[in-house]
Amino acid sequence: MIEEIKNKVKILMAGNNDGHGFDHVLRVYQLAVKIAEQEKADVDIVAMAALLHDADDYKLFGEENAQNLSNARKIMSEVGVDADVVEKVCQIIGSMGYSKALKGIRPQCLEGKIVSDADMLDAIGALGVIRTLAFALERCDAASDKIFDPLVFPDLNLTAAEYKNPHRKSDNFINHFFEKLFKLKNMMFTSTALKMAEKRHEFMKNFLLEFFEESSCPEWIEYLQDYEKQSKVA
Repeated sequence: MIEEIKNKVKILMAGNNDGHGFDHVLRVYQLAVKIAEQEKADVDIVAMAALLHDADDYKLFGEENAQNLSNARKIMSEVGVDADVVEKVCQIIGSMGYSKALKGIRPQCLEGKIVSDADMLDAIGALGVIRTLAFALERCDAASDKIFDPLVFPDLNLTAAEYKNPHRKSDNFINHFFEKLFKLKNMMFTSTALKMAEKRHEFMKNFLLEFFEESSCPEWIEYLQDYEKQSKVA
């Protein structure tokens, strides 16, 4: 059943190259199963939720799908998942994501916490940097540079609505580290994921330090150092 779901999700996500494609789903699935085994959770529930967690992502399929989880429900129905399991998986998926966390919505069951951890882990570290850049490049055009503007600093107190607005002034590749990625380490639920997150967080910090040095932006190096100090105090 898990393999059937995996194959259907692969077809559903085909052609997506902005960092939210099937390669991302597969990494989240593998991470989630690994964490579930360490944390003694229901591996089957974790596996299904991980594979389907982006099947109705608002960025890919629109807000209506995101609300109803139409693709996830359809796929589980097609492979014969029991109704009670469908609801548990949908409850997990419906409580995941950074924009939902900004509204105070977070997974409550262990399985949901594990899938959330795996999803957020894949947003940080080396692959997280690549995914963030891919997403920024996908949206670049002549009128809007989505990579870096040294004159525009991050907005550190975005609401969920502001975060989802692609037209806000601060929305670019570099600012995304401060507005989201650097916050994810402290949003991990499990000790297993936290250990992985600490290493990935350090990589991202060093990447930005090098980027700012090569870009001759000492004010941004100072900004990053101050940001890290404040984060530790908080």
